[in-house]
Amino acid sequence: MMKKLKQIVVGIDVVEKSNNVLKRAFMLAKENKAQLFVIHAVQIPWLAMPNYFNPGEISIDKSAIKKKIEKKIKRLNTDGKITCLVSVKEGDADDVILHAAKSYKADMIIIGAHSKSKGGKHLLGTTAQKVVHQSHLPVLIVKKSVKGNYQDILVPTDFEIQSKQSILIAKNIFPKAKTSAIHAFETVDIEGPYTVYGDDLSHYNKVAKACAKKEMKKFIKDVSAEKGKVIDGKLDYKKVILQYIVKDSCDLVVIGSQGTAGLKALLGSVASYILKTSPCDVLVYMPKD
Repeated sequence: MMKKLKQIVVGIDVVEKSNNVLKRAFMLAKENKAQLFVIHAVQIPWLAMPNYFNPGEISIDKSAIKKKIEKKIKRLNTDGKITCLVSVKEGDADDVILHAAKSYKADMIIIGAHSKSKGGKHLLGTTAQKVVHQSHLPVLIVKKSVKGNYQDILVPTDFEIQSKQSILIAKNIFPKAKTSAIHAFETVDIEGPYTVYGDDLSHYNKVAKACAKKEMKKFIKDVSAEKGKVIDGKLDYKKVILQYIVKDSCDLVVIGSQGTAGLKALLGSVASYILKTSPCDVLVYMPKD
C-alpha cells in the first residue's frame, strides 16, 4: 500500500504570479487532507553597490513578504480547514525548497515553472529544473491556470520500472483522474544513409511495433491504466510525443526515471524535453536507486 499524501511543500515566488501554484496546492491538500508548508526564498546578492548615504547591511523585510503570502492564502483557505505554515527564508530557492522538504518530511513538492518564452509558452526555470533533478519526491510543476481537479493524465512510458512507479504514484495522488499511457517506438528510416541493401527494414518496423503493443498491453494491466497507445516515433520521437501531448489536451503529464542512459531510458533527453516543453502541468518522480 502506498503512503498517503500528508505533508506538501509548496515553493512560491511572490514576484511571479504564484496564485496558480497555491490554488493547485490547496486543491490537492483538500482532496488528501494534507498539511501545506508554503516556502518563499529571498536571495541577498553577495555583491551590491555600496550605499554611502545609508551604510550598513542589506536587509529584506521578510515579515512584510510573509504577510503578503498569508493574505493570498487567506483568500484561498476561506473555511480555514487546511493547516498552512508560511516560511520566508534566505538562500537559493532550490536549496531552500529541498531543505524544507527534508525538514518537514514532505511527501510531495509543488512549484511553478517560473519561466516564460516570448511566444507565451511556459518553459522550465532554473529553480524547477534543480528541484526536479535533486529531489526523490514527486514534484508537481504547475504551468497552466487552475480550472479544477485533474481529469486526464497522460504518461509517456518506456515500460521500465520507473514508469510504472510514476504512474502508480499519480494514481495514488489523483485517484479520480483517468490515466492513459503512450509509447513512441523507434523506427528505422528505410531511405537513411546507413541502410544496408537487402535489409527488410519495413518488416523490422512492423515487428518493433508489434512488440511495443504487446508490452503496452502488459503495462496497462500492471498499473491499472484506462488505456494505452503505441505510436510511430518516426525520426524524432521527442517531438512526436510532444505533438501527441498537445493534441491529446491532457491536464497532467507524468514522467518518471532514474536518469539512466540507453535506448529505452525516458529521463534522458526525451523526458527532459517533455519536462521543459510540455504546455500542461508535469508530475515528475525520480525514486532513489
